[in-house]
Amino acid sequence: MKIVPYSEKYKQDFVELNTSWITEMFVLEDEDVRLLNNVDCEISKGAQIFFAIDEETDVVASCCMVAPCDESTWEIEKFATRKEFAGRGAGTACFQACVNFARAHNAKRLVIVSNTKCEQALRIYRRHGFVEIPINKEIFPFDRGNISFELKFEEASS
Repeated sequence: MKIVPYSEKYKQDFVELNTSWITEMFVLEDEDVRLLNNVDCEISKGAQIFFAIDEETDVVASCCMVAPCDESTWEIEKFATRKEFAGRGAGTACFQACVNFARAHNAKRLVIVSNTKCEQALRIYRRHGFVEIPINKEIFPFDRGNISFELKFEEASS
């Protein structure tokens, strides 16, 4: 398994993986469609998407996006794993790459809005030190969002 940053080569995999899990469990919302149709625009505004690629088959096993909300807050979003790769570490590796990217770009905190049905993802968030916080529906208007988390980065000591 290798982790790679966004490339046009993997754009359709990102769209398909996220459309698949969302429509399987929920309903694709307007904001989903906007983001999935404007991936390159999000990347140009500072976002990054990481992909876990199965080296034997060159198949995208998982993907995860991290995007700046403002100067200090970043959001992890559009986190998906192909069913046949679930439980093999691909999602965790993409997720960790997003955390590392935000930290390297001076994020003070990371936020995630999710749903309690997404049990595997919630375990990953908690394992990485994210703590539950109230959802701000004005900033994160997804109907399916019923739980949110944050991770605050400690200031580097001198």
